[in-house]
Amino acid sequence: MIYDNGEIKPEKIVADKWLRLIYDDACGAKAPQAPSSLARLTSRKTLSRLYGAYCNTRHSARLIGRFITDNNIDMAGCAGEYRNFAEFFSREKKGIVFPKEPHVLGSPCEGMVSAYDAINPEKAVAAKGMEYSLAELFGDAEMAEVYRGGSCLRIRLTPANYHRMHFFDCGEVTDVECIDGDLYSVNPLAVARIAKLYCQNKRVRINISTRNFGDAVIVEVGATFVGSIVHRFLVGDNARRGRQAAYFLPGGSLVLVYFKKDRVRLDTDIIERTAKGIETKTHIGAAVGKSYTG
Repeated sequence: MIYDNGEIKPEKIVADKWLRLIYDDACGAKAPQAPSSLARLTSRKTLSRLYGAYCNTRHSARLIGRFITDNNIDMAGCAGEYRNFAEFFSREKKGIVFPKEPHVLGSPCEGMVSAYDAINPEKAVAAKGMEYSLAELFGDAEMAEVYRGGSCLRIRLTPANYHRMHFFDCGEVTDVECIDGDLYSVNPLAVARIAKLYCQNKRVRINISTRNFGDAVIVEVGATFVGSIVHRFLVGDNARRGRQAAYFLPGGSLVLVYFKKDRVRLDTDIIERTAKGIETKTHIGAAVGKSYTG
């Protein structure tokens, strides 16, 4: 379920029938388990590369119009002329605004947002009842311990969302680490079926030192059919609030942002909805919290 403009309603899922075929188990078990043969097949990078290659052809342009209509996509601020589906999917949007108040945290992405506080590194949560460790996710046990008691934003980007990430504050990119893995879907159905899915998927860990929210870790999680994640920065670059940081090529994807203890107060309404298993539909730049000093 999602919270959207004051209403709680079912999410319209792109390719819902295919996701259920791939990730729903015949026995109806709800506990995480080993992925099915079909799920393992769709998680392979070769299949994503083939899909990405098709999306770069002019023939894929015929998909754009219907995709916009079927998913009610707001194209305001977008160029509107695309040679193929890949160009449309990673479209740039003008006029994106982040909060002017330095202590207000704006969402770095558009998507379905969840929020967590008082993080336990041994039992971070991917979905209700589904746990993993930050050491596994970060690929660094020492770094995971630094974020004990901190807070986390999870932004799930559906295929219908704007697939660019922007810096949420000014600061400096201090490190980038690529961690190889599979490409399972990050839809809640898949997360509930495959144990520690985020830790199995290909991902990128970005360490950033920010002016108003302290040190933070951004984890970009790849997913089924994501051709690649393109960064628009280098280690040592100065980040600027609102500046484009990265874009995703075709597929769903996920961004996790971790803050240290006593640095960020995430929106209590989002935290409460998250505890009930409800994601909040959020625009890029929308306020999702504030610094403790603000």
